[in-house]
Amino acid sequence: MKRISRSLVLGALCAGLALAVTTFAHGASADDDPCAAPDVRNDIRPEPNGPPTKVHVGIRLIDMMEVNDVQQTLTADLGVVLRWTDPRLATLQGCEIKVDDIWSPGIDFANAGREFPTRPKEAGIGPGGEVTYVQRYYATLATHHNLREFPFDDQTFRISMRSLEWADSDVELVVDEQTTGRREVLNISDWQIGSIVGVVSREYGDVFDEFYSRYDLEINAERNLAYYIWKVLLPLCLIVAMSWAVFWLDPAHFGPQIGLSATSMLTLIAFTFATTNMVPELGYFTRLDVFTGGSTILVFLALVQSVFTARLVAEDKTPQAARVDRWSRVAYPIAFASLFLLS
Repeated sequence: MKRISRSLVLGALCAGLALAVTTFAHGASADDDPCAAPDVRNDIRPEPNGPPTKVHVGIRLIDMMEVNDVQQTLTADLGVVLRWTDPRLATLQGCEIKVDDIWSPGIDFANAGREFPTRPKEAGIGPGGEVTYVQRYYATLATHHNLREFPFDDQTFRISMRSLEWADSDVELVVDEQTTGRREVLNISDWQIGSIVGVVSREYGDVFDEFYSRYDLEINAERNLAYYIWKVLLPLCLIVAMSWAVFWLDPAHFGPQIGLSATSMLTLIAFTFATTNMVPELGYFTRLDVFTGGSTILVFLALVQSVFTARLVAEDKTPQAARVDRWSRVAYPIAFASLFLLS
């Protein structure tokens, strides 16, 4: 019995010693880790009783893949850089810390849409607790398109970011000029992308009756006209010109005249339906709508003129019908040129 009891006591002592050594080793490794998660509340901003925490924001347009006028969206590859200073993290200089383990301004896109981050959600800590968070997004965001001048329009697309948690009395956004900009070559063919600037403004949130600081990346773009000239405007002009051919036909042959006018009218209607999906259902007319509508009226008037001259021929007034045709050869092109210049 004594041997058994001694063995039990000795085993218990060894187990306790091993547990103590393990606990000490783990504690020592945690204390020695210079990048361990800080004991800082992430719901309290740096210096909460001081001035607003300045957050420098920069967005770099890495690529732009699509601008959808119908959906009023923009699809782009974006690099976002956020920088702020948290003195409580000064001892972590050179470390990479998970953003969820420290205080962050909670800045996100204000445009409705979908964004997919592609980098780990970690921030680098610099001298004096300077925090730098770099993230890359593949995003499809809502944009407002003023299409009154379509397709001769210029647009300013805005990608907006703001803090959804902190009012401007706590978080103040500042434009980071160094990181705001664009890559030289972009993968988009139907727009010419011009200057890109960052702008900070105040936005009122009526839900919480507070003002928020907002960052807008303003992308100035000009639509390429080559596609619309060759695919839309030129075919439309040819259809209208086709309807004028009736003015050079003998009024006595009113059958071919009316047939050609009706064909021109039906062709234009079909062409109009084919181009309606270029823009959304708007509450106003675009320049293309005005031009297409005016062209439709002119083609219809050419059909009316053919019926009118056919009536004159039926009443044995062929000279008068020929006179109307001669006047139409001049009047219709002038009217169409005026429509083109005014629309």
